Amino acid sequence: MDRINVGFIGAGRISTLHALAYEENPTGALIAVADRDKDLAARQATTWGAEAVYDDYRELLASSDVDAVEILLPHHMHLPVTLATLEAGKHVSLQKPMCLDMDEARQIIDAAERSDVTFRMVENYRTYEPYERAKAMLDAGEIGDPMGMRVKTVHGRGVGGWEIPDSAAAWRADSSQSGGFNALHDYGAHITSIIPFFLGEVEKVHAMADLSDGSDCFTGSRSVITWKHSNHEVFGTWDMNESDEFVIPTDYYPVDEWVEITGTRGVLWMTRCTARMTDLPPLMMFRDGRTQSFEDMETDWGDSFRRAGHEFTQGIVNGSQPQLDAREAAHTLAISLAAAKSAVEHREVAIDEL
Repeated sequence: MDRINVGFIGAGRISTLHALAYEENPTGALIAVADRDKDLAARQATTWGAEAVYDDYRELLASSDVDAVEILLPHHMHLPVTLATLEAGKHVSLQKPMCLDMDEARQIIDAAERSDVTFRMVENYRTYEPYERAKAMLDAGEIGDPMGMRVKTVHGRGVGGWEIPDSAAAWRADSSQSGGFNALHDYGAHITSIIPFFLGEVEKVHAMADLSDGSDCFTGSRSVITWKHSNHEVFGTWDMNESDEFVIPTDYYPVDEWVEITGTRGVLWMTRCTARMTDLPPLMMFRDGRTQSFEDMETDWGDSFRRAGHEFTQGIVNGSQPQLDAREAAHTLAISLAAAKSAVEHREVAIDEL
């Protein structure tokens, strides 16, 4: 099979970025869209050039024309729709986070490993070009042996960017649908995916979080998460802050990130991702007493979705596993859940506990 026919289950806001992957994709084509709002599905399908439209995802799964599916749904629907898609024999690209809890994650792992199709959880931060370049430099030993990692995130008031639909805010505010702790479980799934991407699996986590509003859903709260990586003495911190007075130029969400990795010879800095908070070079390295800047790369956050989609269909065609397989996806979920558990119980939490 040289070209994969893909269907979208879910036609909400984020689907517009996933659709970028199929505009000029030599190994994949978007041919079908399913959404319970059939008018929305039809509008999006017309925009994207997809021929088939459904208001029931099961009808899409029954189509012999569809080889693979991107599942772009609220979190509580990830488990049942993923299991149904695997049962239908379709390749799966699942939007983050994997699911609501580790019991659901184990069900997905079992189903994926029993199947004869590809499963991956899509994580566009891993295909953001400055991060890919930094990962290659790190693996090549450009800053020596890694010693530590620091992630800084800020949620503010966007200048430009998206309006968030009321429907999207509503299900995120319902912990039975979102899983709660949205700063960790929803947006935070991006961060917990790049932590092992750069420096390997995590052994234990500690979090201090502002839960003063009495909720279990500290979206955009002021929090500090620390962790230790497995098998070596490498530690990291993630510092999260939010302020309506903090102005962030953006084409997407009003949040931005920067990452610092320190090695025995130097430091790598990735200065932005989701938004355009700084005009610094997107990637910099300090080594041997001097700083180098790297700017010959795509920095638009939307492009990372295009690259992720290409990786999905190319992997199916080539018989290679796209990022992240089911066990990797479950590990990133465990990091988020461990941080939430730590914040509530005021103690260090080992990943193995979950």
